[in-house]
Amino acid sequence: MGKKSKAKKSLVKKSTLLSQRLQEALDRGCKVWIKTNNSSFGGIPVNLYGDFAELLVIVPPNEHGENTDAYGQVTWLIRLSDIIALAYPTEYWSKDRLESLLPPDAVTSEVGD
Repeated sequence: MGKKSKAKKSLVKKSTLLSQRLQEALDRGCKVWIKTNNSSFGGIPVNLYGDFAELLVIVPPNEHGENTDAYGQVTWLIRLSDIIALAYPTEYWSKDRLESLLPPDAVTSEVGD
């Protein structure tokens, strides 16, 4: 009985943390990447409804389609319990900042210099 109770608590904790990170991304308008057992999704959370999250994806024009100037919009509805991993941005770095942290020989010059 103790093991079931402990497992249920960790499941609730995981779900709460997942929901919290999705809510933060929704509030900030940040893109997230979600992995399920069968697939992966990337998009901006636009709604959280109880056990579901909606992710908005902007699709670039299809080169072979009729209207090559039109962008499409796809919204994924994903069950929170199906999510096994969630990636979200925690910090953005400029190229200069990243290069300043690398050893000088790790930064390669562009071809043709």
